[in-house]
Amino acid sequence: MNAFENFHQAHVVLAKKFSRAIYLGPPFDERLVALIQHLFTEKEAEVARALVLFFPRSAEKVAKKCGKSIAETEALLDAMYRKRTIIKTKKGYFLMPLIPGMFEYVLMRGDDTPWHREYGRRISELFSTGYISKYIHRSLPAIRAVPVQKAVESKTAVRDSSFILQMIESHTRFGVLNVCQCRQSLRFSGKECRRAVPEDGCLVFGSWARGLAAAGSGREISKDEMRNIVEERWKKNLVFMTANVHAENPNVICTCCDCCCHYLEAVNHFGAGKTVSRPAFIAAVNEDMCTNCGRCVTVCSTYAHELAEKKHQYYPEKCIGCGLCVGVCKPGAIEMKENSRYDKPSKTFSRLIARISPAGIFSIMKAK
Repeated sequence: MNAFENFHQAHVVLAKKFSRAIYLGPPFDERLVALIQHLFTEKEAEVARALVLFFPRSAEKVAKKCGKSIAETEALLDAMYRKRTIIKTKKGYFLMPLIPGMFEYVLMRGDDTPWHREYGRRISELFSTGYISKYIHRSLPAIRAVPVQKAVESKTAVRDSSFILQMIESHTRFGVLNVCQCRQSLRFSGKECRRAVPEDGCLVFGSWARGLAAAGSGREISKDEMRNIVEERWKKNLVFMTANVHAENPNVICTCCDCCCHYLEAVNHFGAGKTVSRPAFIAAVNEDMCTNCGRCVTVCSTYAHELAEKKHQYYPEKCIGCGLCVGVCKPGAIEMKENSRYDKPSKTFSRLIARISPAGIFSIMKAK
C-alpha cells in the first residue's frame, strides 16, 4: 500500500522539495506531507512547486512552468503570500525553509485562528523530533547571547557590542513584534510559558523596524520604550539571543527561555550549541560560597547549573554568558568573568555569512 495514496500528488511533490537539505528540511514522511497539505491547497501546491528557495520568480515565469494562466497563477501566489507561506518582493515570489523561516513569518502577526493553531501544533511537534541535528556538524558562531549588563558592568572595563545597551545606543529606530512565535505555538499546544507570555515579542533594531505596523507584524517604539522593555524582560529571566554581528547592524533580539524557544530546544537537545558563539563573559562559581540553594538552576536556560542530590553542579561548556545566574545568586557565589575564547561579533552580516558558510555548506552536504 502506498503510504501517500491519500494525499494529492502536488502535496507529495512539494513535501519532497521542503525535505531537501538546502531547506534544512525534516525527513520526507507522512507527517511532513500532512503539514504541507495543511499549509497549501491542492492548487496552491501545484503553483508552489514551481518556486525556489530565496530566488524570486515572476508570476509570468511561474505560470509558464506550471501550465496555468498568469491571472490564475498570480491569484494563487497572492493567496499564499497573504497566508505568509511564501515571500513576495518587487522581483517576484519565493519559498523559505519551514523552520527557521516560515514558522516565524506565519506566526509573527499573532493571528489566532483554527488554521494557525493547527499549524503551530504540527510544526512544533515536527521540530521536536530533533531532525535538525543532522544539519549540525561543525562549529559556526552565528548566534550570540547578549549578557545582562548589570551582571558584568561592575566586574570589567570591557564595553563592546556584546552588550544590549550598545545596540540601543547605536540605533534611532526600534520595534517589537506582536508575539513570540515559540510561546504562541506552545500556547496553541495547550501549554503556557513559565516566565513570559506570547505577547512578549522579539525586539527589532534599526531599519528592520521600519514597516512593522504596515505589515501587521508589530509596532515601532521609542528608545525609552525599548529600554523599559529590555528591563522588563531581564526581570522575567529571559535570555537575549541575536545574530553575532556588531551592534550598529540592523538586528533582532529574541527573548528566550528553555520551556518555549525552539532554538534553545535545539541547543539543549539536538546539538545546536555549535551554532552559539563563545560568549564575551562566562560564569565562574565559587563553590566554597555556594549554599546549594538552586536559584541559579531555576533561571539557567541551557542547564549549565544543576542540582544533583541537592549539591550544586556547574558545567561551564554549557554556559552562554547570559548572566542571569549572577542576578539571583544571593550568596554572591557566581560572577561573570571575561572569556579568553570569545568569538567576537562579525562587523557586518555579509562577513558573518562568509565566516560561517564553509561549516554550513559542509553540514548541508553531509546531511545530503
